[in-house]
Amino acid sequence: MPTINISYKVPAENASEVEDALKAHAEHMRVSYPADNPRGDNPIDAYFTKAEELNNPTNPADGKTGNIIFTLNEKWSQVEHIQNHIGRTLEAGHAEKFIAAMQTYATVSVMGEIFYDMNE
Repeated sequence: MPTINISYKVPAENASEVEDALKAHAEHMRVSYPADNPRGDNPIDAYFTKAEELNNPTNPADGKTGNIIFTLNEKWSQVEHIQNHIGRTLEAGHAEKFIAAMQTYATVSVMGEIFYDMNE
C-alpha cells in the first residue's frame, strides 16, 4: 500500500503554527473524502500525531528537548490517488501554510509503502 509519511520537528514555541496547518489539512481531508465519495479515491487510513521530543527515547527521565514532533500518516490504495490528493491539496485554501510548515520543519517526507501491518 502506498503511503505519505511526513515528520516535523518543531520548537515548542512554534508548535501551534504547524498544528494549525495540520488541523487545516485534516479539515480539507474530511471535506474532500466523505464516506460516499463518488470518485472512490478515499485514503484507507489517515492520522496525525503529536508528541514532546525526549532527550533520550530509552529513558524519559532524562528530560525533553523542547521540541514537538508531529507526524502525518496517510495510507492509500493507489499511487494515482496520492497524486490526485496532492493536486487537490495544492489548490486548497490551506495550501500555503501547509507547504510553509513542511518546508520549514519537515525532517522526513516520504512517499513510501507499508512493509508491516499488524492487522494483516
